Amino acid sequence: MASRGAGARRKGAQFERDLAKLIKEKTPLDAKRGLGQTRSGGEEVSDVDVEYIHIEAKRHKRCNIKSALNQAIADSTVNGKIPVAITRDDRGPILCTMLFDDWIPFLNSYLEKKQQ
Repeated sequence: MASRGAGARRKGAQFERDLAKLIKEKTPLDAKRGLGQTRSGGEEVSDVDVEYIHIEAKRHKRCNIKSALNQAIADSTVNGKIPVAITRDDRGPILCTMLFDDWIPFLNSYLEKKQQ
């Protein structure tokens, strides 16, 4: 229901906190909400602060995945991290979108571990 204003900001902030918690629970990485975005205007600061990865998180009724990824790409040029868009439509699954050339090393690493 929160499409604009304070409700939308709360919904987005909660999604960022939830993502950070999920990443910490399911990976060995430390993750936290990127609070610098509110202090510095949002440029080049990940929505969820994770080592190596620049996460642009979007939670809407219907997310624009390409726009979110383009924002992650633009912001990651400053910090050199891998750009990833993590989005969730209302009552939908969480999606993770990244560039193909960035995805290949992830896939190869996964396949190497599966073969061990």
